Amino acid sequence: MRRFAVIVAALLALASACRKEKTAANNFNADNHVAPRAVKLYFEGPTMLLMAEPRNVQAPQNPAGAMSAVVRELIRGNVNPGLARVFPADTIVRGAWLLPDGTAFVDLGGATLTNGWASGSHEELLAVYSVVQTIATNFPEAKRVRLLINDSPAETLAGHVALDRPLVPNAAFVDPRAR
Repeated sequence: MRRFAVIVAALLALASACRKEKTAANNFNADNHVAPRAVKLYFEGPTMLLMAEPRNVQAPQNPAGAMSAVVRELIRGNVNPGLARVFPADTIVRGAWLLPDGTAFVDLGGATLTNGWASGSHEELLAVYSVVQTIATNFPEAKRVRLLINDSPAETLAGHVALDRPLVPNAAFVDPRAR
């Protein structure tokens, strides 16, 4: 009988701990005002220009947390089969933040970007501007975007597009139907 009571007490303690974890996660989302946010993500379309793909992303209300969530969704890839993925599949988002002067920083990583991405100039250009356009469209306070690789300034992603300074949105890379 004593053994049975010990087992029941252990099971009740375990069940109680599981409930507390769910409550902690729910409190985290509530404390950070995490909610669905309508965004536009930019991928390569059939015209070889960027086209917007609307999505709802679970993101915190504050721009710093939301920016990372939105860029992660962009890197995850397109859902619409008419659009093409713009980054290597192993790309990761290490972070994203916004300075008071309107400069957004996006820190990317992953084996391909770290070891040298063997892509063409067009593919690299659209990858870079997919980030710039996605940030500028969804965060009006961001006026320019600086890409980093593994927390360091990058000269380029694949040898074609200079990343030594922040980039501003450029409508020439966006399909007019997507504006």
